[in-house]
Amino acid sequence: MTYTVSEVALTDVMQLRIAVLREGTPATDCNYPEDSYPDVVHFGIVHEGTAIATSSWFMKECPEKPGITAMQLKGMAVAGHLQGEGLGALLVEAGIALAIERGATIAWARARDSALGFYERLGFVSTGDGFMDGPTAMLHHIVVRTL
Repeated sequence: MTYTVSEVALTDVMQLRIAVLREGTPATDCNYPEDSYPDVVHFGIVHEGTAIATSSWFMKECPEKPGITAMQLKGMAVAGHLQGEGLGALLVEAGIALAIERGATIAWARARDSALGFYERLGFVSTGDGFMDGPTAMLHHIVVRTL
C-alpha cells in the first residue's frame, strides 16, 4: 500500500497521540503548548478517514544547540499495528523538507530511549545526558539532525 503525508488538523492527531504516546504511562494528556504556535504544522497519514500516523513540527531552539535556527519534531505517533512499516520515516522526511523550507539548519526531538535506533537510522544523533520525561516517566534523549 502507498501512503501519503499531508497536513492535518490538530483534532485529527489527538486520538492517535493519546493511544500511542500515553499507553503504559501515568499521563493521559497529549495537549502540548506548541500546538497553539502560529507556525505549527501537523502532518498525518490518513487511511479510510482515520489518522494512522502523525507528527507535529514547529520552529523552536534546541536546548543542546542554542542560537541555531531549529525545528522541533514533537508528538510523533504511529498506530501500533503499523509500527515498523516506514510511516514514521515518511513523517520525518516531510518534516525535514518543511524545516529546510523554513530555513532551519537542524531538526531535533525529545526521543524516548526505546526509539533512539529509529532516529539514528534517519540521521539523528543523540546529544547530552538522558533525562526522565515527567508526563511519561520514560527515559529520553535529545536527538539532532543537521540539515
